[in-house]
Amino acid sequence: MAIESCFVIMAIGEQKYDDFSISEDELRKRYDDLIKEAIIRARPGVEVVRVDEISSQGTITTDIVTRIMHSDFVVADVTYPNPNVFYELGLRHSCKQGTIIIKEKDGPKVPFDIAHLRYIEYENTPSGLKELSEKLKKYFIFYDKDPSRPDNHLLELAKLTKYKFPDYSEGPEIPKETEVMLSILQSPEIMSMLSKQQSGEEFDQSELMTALFSNPKIAEPFITAMVKSGEISFAPSPNRKERRKADSKKI
Repeated sequence: MAIESCFVIMAIGEQKYDDFSISEDELRKRYDDLIKEAIIRARPGVEVVRVDEISSQGTITTDIVTRIMHSDFVVADVTYPNPNVFYELGLRHSCKQGTIIIKEKDGPKVPFDIAHLRYIEYENTPSGLKELSEKLKKYFIFYDKDPSRPDNHLLELAKLTKYKFPDYSEGPEIPKETEVMLSILQSPEIMSMLSKQQSGEEFDQSELMTALFSNPKIAEPFITAMVKSGEISFAPSPNRKERRKADSKKI
């Protein structure tokens, strides 16, 4: 059974906003001791990951976007009006359900643009941990019962208007020749041998084949292309088929 994943979106560096401020270390403790702990208590066995555990501070990388798109759940702490937090929350809302918004009870006022969204208020105390866990558990149960139900205004409007999102799941097939070249580019050793071949230098062909087939990722599209072109065939040759028929008649 696949492990469920929960990606946590929150401010990770020092935050200053009006009369509110919090250090990077304090935010880390809040994540480790309160938010992450509450999620695990509410959903035992779930994998919980925060943004700085997969990327450097201040960057929106492919790993982050992938987590936003594919995680089973996202918990977004909007206590501090951080641009990265709101951008990542918007990305999640545009592509998938399963988002839970949380906010510290005594933190800054929620910005107008998301003030209409449901969110859980929490207190950074031992009793607040217990209460946050219980509220998160209710949200998880809600998603379990109706996983396809929209949980934000964008998805609700998309469902109402039957908006058709771009579908990239069935993209154009990449030519096998392109796959072969892309895979070969991943191996400097093989590239060096092929460069020698193109320039007319002598090299051991067996070394090239050994290097090629020692890496499954490189060998797979290469073999597939050769099978497709007929250079490699696992079917019996016509002569072999005829010999089999002749042998069967003798018997």
